[in-house]
Amino acid sequence: MSNLKSIVIFLPSVGYGGAEISLIRIANYLSSKNINVNLIIAKKIKNELSIIDESVNIIYLNSSKTVFSVFRLNNSINKINPQVVISTLPTPNFLLALLKFLKLIDSKIVLREANSNFLNWNGSLRNYLNKKLAIFSFNNSDGNIFISNELKKNIEGSIKNHENIVIYNPVLSETFYEKINETVNDFKKTKELWVTASRIEHQKGLDIFFDSLEELLEVRNLEVLVLGGGSKLKEYKSKYSYLPITFLGNVSNPLKYLNIADVFVFPSRREGLGNSLIEAQILGLSIISSDCPSGPKEIIDLFSNGNFFKSEDTADFMNVAKKIKIKRKQNVSKQIIKLFSSDSVGERYLSFFEKIIS
Repeated sequence: MSNLKSIVIFLPSVGYGGAEISLIRIANYLSSKNINVNLIIAKKIKNELSIIDESVNIIYLNSSKTVFSVFRLNNSINKINPQVVISTLPTPNFLLALLKFLKLIDSKIVLREANSNFLNWNGSLRNYLNKKLAIFSFNNSDGNIFISNELKKNIEGSIKNHENIVIYNPVLSETFYEKINETVNDFKKTKELWVTASRIEHQKGLDIFFDSLEELLEVRNLEVLVLGGGSKLKEYKSKYSYLPITFLGNVSNPLKYLNIADVFVFPSRREGLGNSLIEAQILGLSIISSDCPSGPKEIIDLFSNGNFFKSEDTADFMNVAKKIKIKRKQNVSKQIIKLFSSDSVGERYLSFFEKIIS
């Protein structure tokens, strides 16, 4: 029986972001182990996920911005009095560390770093302040979880706290294989299908892919399917309207679209680990990925599958894209896939939490 009896998971929202999805899956796993799990959410949004188990208690702080939730967060944590509180993303991490530093909460706090934010720690006063706040947060936690070895290596060199661990994302859920076999009714594949799945933001590098597409179409008969929403969605729809690109926005089940794809494209400028990249690897798709920090190289090396191009280098992307051979990998290692299963990852989280409270 676990020594962990009660935990709070603090999230800014429960949208389609990989960080939020990962911790919701951890919440579900811990709850299945008869641990009292409270999911505290700073702000409620329209298109929320419906994958939270009924056994997980949800508390909405109803703040307009995550940073404004600090007082309600403090009150909620003290009312619950959990053994551990975990958060992810810079603002929630800082708020937890601040409450701990000011001795306003007694719980152990664990911070999860899900992105290569360290790349933006230089170059301006704002970036410098973000760096100081991040280092403050990691140094005032009881433990830190990093989602790739490269991420841990880059950040650990800047902090004094060495109670750190690498745990991959829980990408493989119980319904994974059921979802890949669902029928796609809102899109008809007519050519070689290239799919990308991510938030539609500058960081994700989709413009690198789209800017290459006109020339690429001269040598390959393909069409592109884009899954995900974001601030650049409207702009890209307009700018690239002359190209064979279908934007579906956020979808509840991206796996069924990946399953009919021929090539998966992951052109990020910077990344954490890349849940959609891992999903594409599990399906054995032909893959083109940038070599950006901090997770894609690790994932492609781990699965021994994929083609790199130099991050932000359109010419190199074009060179790789023209030559890629479409072949679905049949012998994907079950042992490697297990590293990303919700149960295996959940067990590692639980062991780390037990270590923190012991």
